[in-house]
Amino acid sequence: MAKKSFEDALKTFKDSICDLTSIEVQTYTGNLTVEVDDQGNVPDFQKILSKAKTTGNLKLAYVTKINLDGDGIVLVPETAAPDHIQQAHNAAIKAGQEVRQAILTLFADMTGLAIKK
Repeated sequence: MAKKSFEDALKTFKDSICDLTSIEVQTYTGNLTVEVDDQGNVPDFQKILSKAKTTGNLKLAYVTKINLDGDGIVLVPETAAPDHIQQAHNAAIKAGQEVRQAILTLFADMTGLAIKK
């Protein structure tokens, strides 16, 4: 039992490290209907997104993945999406980069390592 828990911990740690080594932003267009319960709680967005993707209510407009080494993959539509969609996608990439930098800086501060900018 302890071996399984250790393997699970290692997998979780590996997944966390992999998450820090790249930024992936997917931008969708379409319409979602989200029902709020009596207490004003919004349902799990990942479940809503998954369901909307399978029912065809959303269209993937842009995908960008940037690896830690700077290599990247970008998927863009053949016809240009409206500027506000591109701006939202770019803002999400920038936010992801800022969050990753903050996490790495926090880790460096906690471990005493220096990060050069």
